[in-house]
Amino acid sequence: MLTITEVYNNVPCREGLTTDWGFSCLIEEAGLLFDTGERGDVLLANMRVLGIDPASIRYLVLSHDHHDHIGGITAVLDASPSVEVFVHDAVSVQTLGLIREYTKPRIVREWTGIADGIAVTGPLGTGIREQSLAVTVPDGYLVVTGCAHPHIGRIIDRVSREGRVWGVIGGLHTVTGEDIDALAGVAYLSASHCTDKIAKLQERYPESFRPGGVGQVHRV
Repeated sequence: MLTITEVYNNVPCREGLTTDWGFSCLIEEAGLLFDTGERGDVLLANMRVLGIDPASIRYLVLSHDHHDHIGGITAVLDASPSVEVFVHDAVSVQTLGLIREYTKPRIVREWTGIADGIAVTGPLGTGIREQSLAVTVPDGYLVVTGCAHPHIGRIIDRVSREGRVWGVIGGLHTVTGEDIDALAGVAYLSASHCTDKIAKLQERYPESFRPGGVGQVHRV
């Protein structure tokens, strides 16, 4: 079983934590942080409340080059300078330069394994390029998204080439009718952050929908 804790989100879930626009979650057993939210001080403060030591982070995966997902990079790298950082090939020179002040980034161009049972899709989409996590669970894959700018339907299509998509958590941004249909086979759905149709998704999929937000813990 894996424990995925949302450590940064503009959607509230647990008292005592700070909400702020952005997203970040930690796969605790792997020491893998996905995105960093907008502000490093908020990220570290939430981690302290949740009892998470930032020095325990071994891997940092960035979904895309928007500040509400990369703004806390410096705080993470200061706390855990030996962390391995995975970005994709559409990340800006400025962001790469910031990372290189601490470590050499791993630049992802395609489906790539990160840790045991955890892969990154590589960049998808033609506008805002973005990558997602694919986490192996007993019944397939759990997809973890930052904003799903390429559309969750396209992300599900890519991960489905590797195996069944069992679940989806994270930000889904602009959700089209096709995206909603693509979620029909998902057994675990937790949309938050920038998702524009959370209520509609909950109404369409009441049995699979789970609330998301800062402090939410997903055990899969």
